[in-house]
Parts: sequence; structure tokens; C-alpha cells
Amino acid sequence: MSVPWQSARHGRGLLLLRSEPEAAARWVSRGLVGARVVPLPGWTAVQPAEPLSRALPPYDDALTVLASQPVSHRLRSSVGLFAVGGRAVVTVRRQGWRTVQRWLVWQPGHGVVRTPALRQARPLDLVSAAHATTRGVDREVAELLRDSRGDATTLLADLMSVLGLPGAGLLAGDAPPQGDLVEPGVRGVARFNAFVLEEARHRAEQEEDRP
Repeated sequence: MSVPWQSARHGRGLLLLRSEPEAAARWVSRGLVGARVVPLPGWTAVQPAEPLSRALPPYDDALTVLASQPVSHRLRSSVGLFAVGGRAVVTVRRQGWRTVQRWLVWQPGHGVVRTPALRQARPLDLVSAAHATTRGVDREVAELLRDSRGDATTLLADLMSVLGLPGAGLLAGDAPPQGDLVEPGVRGVARFNAFVLEEARHRAEQEEDRP
């Protein structure tokens, strides 16, 4: 799970899926994060209900795990919008079998920050994933991203407005928690944590074997 931040425990964010709430709820149950599933016009929002995932460190950060969880083609397009550590992080995955997740990181005073370890999202990727149809939207998105003024939450709100995405109130936290609370499956979490422990044991053995 390669992500461009260290901790999201004091951040906020949501993931928009182009799917029905029932399918989104099943997806959440196969993951590691307890989340609320909120039906929205044309989309379903998934928002962490807790700051920590059910996984062991270093995979215990809810927003990090949510942003990194693979999204099947049946749930795409997907757009993730996160404000973490003063940065705006956007994830996009367009429709299709072979599409890959792309990332965009924006920092106040700098604008878009390059993330060599992650596939860079372009304005056109955001427009396509959001199913925005108005001509010239990609140019509007590009202009927003070039402007380094303001803060992460304002940028995300502006992006959602330009792209015509619902859920701005959820992201801003303007309303009480909404939607159904979905818990991750106990067995899936246990399998993942067993894998994490095995990986840690393997790394420790490699360290011991080094001269």
C-alpha cells in the first residue's frame, strides 16, 4: 500500500463509487475499515467511521487503507478525495478491466506535488472518472490545480463542484454521520493480520542473517 502520507488519523475523506449501495457495502465488508455507506445521486459514498482500521501497523490508518483498497471493475469509476496533513490527495480509477489507480497530491503554496512511486493522475483522468460531460471541464480542473493558494479542503470542495460530484457536505463534516455502518469481516481481517505478522517475521529473520 504505497501512499503519499504518513498518517490520516486526523484527516478526513471519502471514496465515491459508481455503484449501488449494496455492492459498495459488500466491498467494505471485504476490507479492513469500518465505514458508512451513503447513497448519493449517481454514486455511493464510503466514508471511514473510525480513525483506525482493523489491521495491524503499519496498515492501521483508516484513510490510508481505504484509499489503497483495490476497487473491482463492477464498482468503477471511483474517485477518492482526502484532506490529510494539509495536503489534498485525490485517487481516481476509470471504468474498464485494465484501468489502474492514479493519484494526485496537491499542497498549499506548491500546487501539485510529484509522487514518483505512484501513477500520476491528469485532469482528464479526473474528468473521465467523474463522468463530467461539460466541455472545458478538464481546463477548469487544470487551472484549479495550478493555483497553489488556499487550503486542501477548499481545493477538494472546488474540484467536486467543477466535476459535478456529490458529497461535499460529507467531506466537510457539515452534517451528522449518515448512511449504514458496515463492519469489515472478522475472517478477512484475521487473514490480513496473519500475513502482516508473517511478513514481519520474515524481515526479522533476514536482518538476523545479515553479517
